[in-house]
Amino acid sequence: MIDSGTIIKIVRSRGHKSDWPEWTNAIIEKLGEMKLGFPGIGNDHISLVTMKTIEPGEIFIWDPYLYSLQPRGDEAPYMLKSLESGEFLILGIGCGIDSIRDPDRNIRVGDIIKLSLGPDDLVCRVDVRPTLQGGPGYYYFFKSYRDFRY
Repeated sequence: MIDSGTIIKIVRSRGHKSDWPEWTNAIIEKLGEMKLGFPGIGNDHISLVTMKTIEPGEIFIWDPYLYSLQPRGDEAPYMLKSLESGEFLILGIGCGIDSIRDPDRNIRVGDIIKLSLGPDDLVCRVDVRPTLQGGPGYYYFFKSYRDFRY
């Protein structure tokens, strides 16, 4: 679960002792924008963690602009499943133009990709596992469209 206290703790632990409010507000804003591409996934369904805590088989959302003060670019966030080989299976693509990474729309849901993510990069681990009968995150995993690129 992500709340303001969690974000403040992470920002301050990364060395932002005096400018933590600015960083906290930027992350909260970018989390809201990121979740637009994953309807049915809310703050109660994800945890803000570093990449080194992601185990093979876990699902997470990677957004290159999550931990930065720069304005949002046009790379869409991805929902990925970590594989044993160090590669990632794309489970969903969030909102964005994505003209930098994939200008010709060759990357699709279900593709296996390789990303160079550092162990300290922040990602949002998806903690919910709905069933066919319902549960948290049911809409996204069983009903929602998976590619929200513009």
